[in-house]
Amino acid sequence: MSHRTASTAKGMLGAVMGLLLIGVIAVGGLIGYRQFVADDGEGSDSSAPVSSVSDRPYPTGPAAPNAAPTAPPPSSAPPSTSASPSPTAAETGPGSGTRVPELQAAAEQATAGKPQASLVALNIHTGEIVATVKGDTGMSGVIAPGSTFKIVSSALLLKKGVVTPDTKVPCPKTAVAGQAFHNVDNFEIPDATFRQDFARSCNTAFVELRSKIGDSELSAFSTDYFGLNSNAWQVGEGGTTDGTVPAATDDADKAAQMIGQGALKMNPMTMASVVATAVTGQFHQPILVRGGETYKNTRPLPKNVVSGIKDMMRACATSGTAASTFRGMPGVGAKTGTAEVGNGTNGWMVAYRGDIAVAVVVIGGESGSGSAGPIVRSFLSAVPA
Repeated sequence: MSHRTASTAKGMLGAVMGLLLIGVIAVGGLIGYRQFVADDGEGSDSSAPVSSVSDRPYPTGPAAPNAAPTAPPPSSAPPSTSASPSPTAAETGPGSGTRVPELQAAAEQATAGKPQASLVALNIHTGEIVATVKGDTGMSGVIAPGSTFKIVSSALLLKKGVVTPDTKVPCPKTAVAGQAFHNVDNFEIPDATFRQDFARSCNTAFVELRSKIGDSELSAFSTDYFGLNSNAWQVGEGGTTDGTVPAATDDADKAAQMIGQGALKMNPMTMASVVATAVTGQFHQPILVRGGETYKNTRPLPKNVVSGIKDMMRACATSGTAASTFRGMPGVGAKTGTAEVGNGTNGWMVAYRGDIAVAVVVIGGESGSGSAGPIVRSFLSAVPA
């Protein structure tokens, strides 16, 4: 064999060996690639064995100095701590209670150390009672509501078209209707609007307007629009009363009823309901347990009545008798009341903020703003505007 032939044979042999080597490398790389894809969980071939993530071995010794930390299995990730569970059917369905723990706590804190105070708060759109304190008094009491009842007498006057919030209705020192009626400290506002009469709680202006309604008209209006006098509320706890507004027996009695005195028998539950009806236009019977029968035989208030009452309650909270109570607290409408009882008084205040209406009475309280006001403000601090 010549030297040239030998060299050619060696070259061909080298080329063949090189091709074989490249083939081995390629096959090994393909196998490695297929194994990598299978272990990554995507693009796996169902005919090839695939190790699951949970079966993947994790080293038990210390990691290499520059090794990236190994991620835990996805199934072991902890739930978000910011997520709050949705209410269950048992918590909101028929037979469930309506009290809201946060608002109940706020009510108890607001009345702490005040054994003569009663508080009832409810959702203005549903009638669900969200907080109660001194339940027997708060939902079963039969006492005069004082000037807080001017919400109802005002609603009647607005509905009849006797007044608007801007109507001039003078507030004299004294008004006579079978007996003399006065304002606190005998104040007067000669050029007052009806809004000012309401916000400043002018008794004499309301007494002077008594001639615009019939003896039984306030009673019938209270039943037809506010659900009172029905004796049919099924609240959910024994011993509750629905509120009583009887027909007036004479001129003096009708004058007294206009300012929440006389034979009117109310309690914080009924007065919180009055507020809710006045500011929404629709009566919703107060309830403590969902799913039961409720009294619904009422009519909706006209829109001008609702807007007028809300306007005047806001004026009471910003420039009237409740202004000092709610200074710096937005979104509140209120009405104060000081009911005369024998030789003493009871302090009342009703208010709304956001979706919540609240009524407070302090037995023996000297005034609504002084006795009940701080309690109402404290409670409403827990209610978003």
